[in-house]
Amino acid sequence: MTLSALGQGIGQTACGRCALGAVSAGSGGSGAMRSMLRGMLGGGPMTLGCGDSHNAACAANIARARGVDLQDVYFFDDKASAVGSFRGSGMNARQVSCASRDVGGYGLCGATP
Repeated sequence: MTLSALGQGIGQTACGRCALGAVSAGSGGSGAMRSMLRGMLGGGPMTLGCGDSHNAACAANIARARGVDLQDVYFFDDKASAVGSFRGSGMNARQVSCASRDVGGYGLCGATP
């Protein structure tokens, strides 16, 4: 798992006051990595193993669990396919990477705060 500068500094942005959660297609890394991510999320929920086509459903489940209206959900990812599942969901999703992609399909430059 690669965490962008935005992900690492989310607490210093306007999102730092938000109810945070995470959705990932992966495993969240080792136990130590998952613990670090939970700390960055302020203990907020993480849904792991959620493929790109299911991201909106996974995010909606987190929103309901946290009592957040769907229109107030903001999802950020470096893959267009991950953001695509949000069309028509009532939630907000943005691709936060430059157009360049490496062979593995990950953004080369990531988002910054």
